[in-house]
Parts: sequence; C-alpha cells; structure tokens
Amino acid sequence: MSRRIATWDRSLLPAADFEFVVLADTHYMIDPGDGPVEFSSRRLQTERAASAWEQVASLECPHVFHLGDLVQEFPGTGDFSRAMTSAIEQFSQLGLSPHFVAGNHDVGDKPDPTMPTRPVTAESLDDFHRILGPSWYSLDLGPLHVVVLNSQIMNTDLPEADAQRRWAEQDLADHSGRRLVVMLHLPPYLDVPGEPGLGHYDNIAEPDRSWLTELMSGHEVELLLAAHVHFRFFDRIGPTRFLVLGSTSFTRPGFCHLFNSAPPPDHGRDDAPKLGFLLARVRDEGIDLHWLRTAGRTPDERSPDSRWQRLVTRTPATLPGSPLGFTLAHPLSTRTEIPRAWPSAIRQRVRNDYPTLACLELGARAVRVPAGDLEDLFLAGRLEILRNERVDIIATVLWDETLAAKDLVERHEGMVDTWEWQLPGMDLPTASQLDVLRQLQDAGVSQSLSAVVPGEQVPGKQHPRTRTGFRVEDLEELDRTLARADVGLDRVACRLALSGSPVDALRGIRGGTGLEAIRGVDWQLELDGHDDLESARWAVMSLLAAVGADESRLFVGPLVDMDRTMDVCNGLLDSLCNPRPVFHALGCLNTILSAERVTGVEWTESESVMVGESATMMLVVPRTPSDSDDLPEVVEAWTRKTGRFRLYDLVEGLVTETSREDLAGCLGDRWSHPILMVG
Repeated sequence: MSRRIATWDRSLLPAADFEFVVLADTHYMIDPGDGPVEFSSRRLQTERAASAWEQVASLECPHVFHLGDLVQEFPGTGDFSRAMTSAIEQFSQLGLSPHFVAGNHDVGDKPDPTMPTRPVTAESLDDFHRILGPSWYSLDLGPLHVVVLNSQIMNTDLPEADAQRRWAEQDLADHSGRRLVVMLHLPPYLDVPGEPGLGHYDNIAEPDRSWLTELMSGHEVELLLAAHVHFRFFDRIGPTRFLVLGSTSFTRPGFCHLFNSAPPPDHGRDDAPKLGFLLARVRDEGIDLHWLRTAGRTPDERSPDSRWQRLVTRTPATLPGSPLGFTLAHPLSTRTEIPRAWPSAIRQRVRNDYPTLACLELGARAVRVPAGDLEDLFLAGRLEILRNERVDIIATVLWDETLAAKDLVERHEGMVDTWEWQLPGMDLPTASQLDVLRQLQDAGVSQSLSAVVPGEQVPGKQHPRTRTGFRVEDLEELDRTLARADVGLDRVACRLALSGSPVDALRGIRGGTGLEAIRGVDWQLELDGHDDLESARWAVMSLLAAVGADESRLFVGPLVDMDRTMDVCNGLLDSLCNPRPVFHALGCLNTILSAERVTGVEWTESESVMVGESATMMLVVPRTPSDSDDLPEVVEAWTRKTGRFRLYDLVEGLVTETSREDLAGCLGDRWSHPILMVG
C-alpha cells in the first residue's frame, strides 16, 4: 500500500456528523508512450487521477463515490478491459473501495442516434455489474440515505431501465422522512429543465428527465450530484440542491466559450485550476460542500514541501459572524450557447456558475448587486440560490427624483436583505430623502446609505474618478444629520482608499465606530491594478481591521477581472474565473478568524513589515519582497514568547505547524506573501 500523505487540513472546520468524498471523470488512460494523442494534456490524465486518489485516501473518509467515467477508453474498444483493470489497481493500492456510478465511458452513451459512441447494451451493462458491482443501489451513510442511479440506461428499451425506475420509486418511498441524496453520471439538464435532449451530449432526455426531477421534488431530496461535463454547475430543483462536479483530469474545451477570455491551455482542455473533487460534510443544519482543488497536480508536483497542507475553508453556513462580502461589478452569472460541434449535434445553452461557486467557496456572507438584477428573472433566480446558501443580498439603488422606494421594496419583498440607497453627487441626504428613509424605517425595512460623488483625484489617472461610498471623515456629520431627523440606519457604505499608509487607512476604520444613528459600516475595498500580491496584502489587512471594529463588514471587488476603458484591474478571479492570490488569502483568513474567534485587532508599524496582532495571532505583511531578508524584531519577540505555532501562507492557502527554530526553513522565499502566525 502506498504511503498516505495528509494533503488537506480540515482542522478549522466545525464538527460534522459524517463525511464522504465524491470524485468524477478520472479518465485513466493507458500510457500511449511515444504514440500520438489528440491533445497533449491527455498524457497527464493517469497521473492526475493518481494524485486525486492519493488525496482522497489521505482524507480517510469511510465512504468514497466515483460518479462515472473511470477510464478514457469505452466499451467495445480493444484496450477497455486492460484500462479498467489498471484503473482499479490505481486506487486499490491505496486501500480504497469506492462506490461506483455508471458513466458513458463505463457502459456506453445515452440512447441518442447522434451520440459519438455506441449506446449502452445488455453486454456492457453485464460487464459493469461483474467488474464494479450493481449500477443502481442505495446505502445508509450516517443520517443520510444515498441513492445511486444509472443515467445511461434511462430512456432505453432495456428491461433494466424499467427495473431501475420501479426500484427507485419504491426505495425513496420506503425512506420517506430520511435525509436523501441522489447520485448519477449525466445531469438531468445544464441550463433549464426544458432544454432540448435530442442531440445534446450533456443531459438526460425526456421523458426520464421529468420523471427524475419530479422524483427529487416529490421526495424532498436534499442533494443531487452529477458529473460528465467536466465543469461545475449549481442549481436548485425545488428543495433539492443540484451540483454538477468537475473532473480531476481535464476540462471540456467547448465550455471555455462561457468566458470573455482567450481559451485555456491545450485549446481549452487543460484549464487545470478548475480540476478537483468534492468533500461533503454532513451536519444537522445541512451538507457543507467543499470543492478541493487538485489543480491538475501530479504526485510529483503536488507540493514542493511536504510539511505544508492545503487549508479547507468554511462555507457561508458555518461562518455566521463573517464580515466578508463582495461587490459584484459583473452579473452573478451569464449564459451563452456553446457552438454546435462534436459530440453534441445542437448548440448547448449553458450558465457560468463559477462566480456563484466562488462566493460559496470563500465563505461570503453578503453580496452587493444593482437592484436592476432583481428585475431580471434569470439573475433573480441566481441570487435566490445564494440566499438559500445563507448569503445576504444587498440591493443598491441610485436615488433619483423618480424613485418610488416603497413600491420597489414591496415588489421585491423576500428577495433582499438590505436596501442600499445611493445619493447621487452628494454626501448628505436631503429633507425629502430623510422622510422616505424614516417611513421605510418605520415599516421595518433594513436600510443602508451610500454616496456616488464625482471628482475624486486618483494618482496616475488622467481624469478624476467617481467615488462610491462615504469618506470616513464624513461619517460624523452624516450621523448627526440622521439623528436630528430621527432616522436610524442599519448600515452605511464607506470607501476604503487604496492610497497613503495602509496602517493609517486601516486605523480610519476605527473612526467608523461610536456613531449614534448608524449601527454599522460596510467598508468597500476596490482592488486596483495588476499586482496580485499587493491586492492580497490590502485585502487581508482590511479584513482584519473590519474584524477589529464593531459592526463592520468588508466588501471587496471586483470579484472577476475588470477592464472598463481607463480602469483595468485584477479581481479575486481571473477572466476564466480561476482564483488569484487574493482569493485564497481572503478565503483562508476568513475561516481562520472565525475558527480562532478573533474579536479585536491592534495595529503597529515596524520598519519592514505591517503587523496586526491579537493575544495569540500575528499577521506579517511585507511591503515589498525585499522586506523579507531578516525577521523583524517584533516577529522575533512574538515567536520567542509563543513557542510552537501554526503558520499560514495565505496567498497559497497553505498551513503547517512549526517553531521559531524551524520558521526560516518553513518559509523559504514565502516572506513576500502575507503570513499569519497563530500561537
């Protein structure tokens, strides 16, 4: 048995009743040697599968599910049996005995005359049952009852199709009242339940699609998991959370048409940051879904230093006190049609759900969106999905003379958690605006106030910019104005300027406390430019500062890279919706602060580093990579006092345990990253 390497650290997650792992589309491939391959990244599939299996084994979860397409070959080809045997050996050597779901590469394609390989047959189905076990079955996992279905036989004339339908209906009825999870290979749909089935490579056709979705809703299935498309999608079918998993080995090239970007490497097949598998943690309150990114690393590439592990971060449901939110400069999701090409005979309409999934992975507790998104049925539906995942929706409204605020609030009742009214060209509300705020306050509406004021001079920019949010020095006068009018606000939005001394700017957050009519401040940090490490430094210091100020939250934007004529800046995600360093830094720090229950932060400034410290924590943020030559005196003193401590590289999302003596060896050249030390 191979040595298990603990590659993931989940010590900061809350207790769970049960855990299981789900991976999909490993596509083990017989080594082609020097022979030709269709795409160069095919040569990586087997090693990437090996790395994924090793990481799954390291988690030591009692149950592992594979959602289909174990091998690259498919039934009827000469190397299929040899590939299946080798793929089984790959995970068996690690002591793993997965529960299998039948995929198209395992038993054959769905019954569609346009599909590229032969449909499932009685012979291929018998072979699967003989080698891997039954293709429809159920089992109890802790508080869950899990039902596994064979999507490939749906809508066929095989007798097994009717047998599976009768069995599934009876099994779900027999377990009514239990917490139910259903797994299969093909998703019932990608975009909407009514999309075409004939000629569509990536869904279940009618009538079995409707049978399946009605079964989910009728039995109030908690979670539906599917795979096949090598891309992640997230939706709800009535009460059912519906997640499509990505692959561990490669991405499907057609889906890169979702992004306003050049295609990923290997013509879209090697978008490695999207590769990974799912860790599901079952609690009384729900199932936490953690996407663990393997990023296409092979066993030799996984980590240059085995002392470091990758931190598993919390989801919004387990971060009730999180101060972290995001300002969505782009729509939460967009849709497009993938051009007609093999293997589909039609254009496929699909959604970009990666911004949604990023908010959940980061543990966001709130997002700010224009109220106009609520008028769009598609976007309103995506925002409702976020609300169901415990993410608050703040709707921003530019206040003009035609605004009927009360009608707007009533029209979208139940869709918004807080309304943010934005004052155009002014920093104080007028008497008539104060009257409206008072009326909404009396009606119990949660409100925030912001300003949109032009004329802001920005270093390095030819033209002035428009500031969104109040300046910290304006808060006291605003508070007095509101108090005189007997108006109390839940929040106000305040701009955090990316200029001058970072510590001075962060200390300004303290100026947002002690107010009378304003109960809390939403600090807006707008990332700027192309320096990813500088963005990460500002973001982690700002999040710490928000934690240290009562009733403060931090909203960071843009979530995705933005190019707006004269303003080009990197977001938390690049234009392919893959994480940038600030993504990992914020996600990790958000989890750490919650797990460590940090409630107060004090700032000092040394000659070479910025330091934020609480009783047991120190954040070291070098101004430049050259600051990392020697340990600053304040760090030396802290490490002498603390002894052993946990060390976090926030930019890489890594954690290790070390001591003062081993600190330099662990860090190596990481001093240019924001580093958190917890005693």
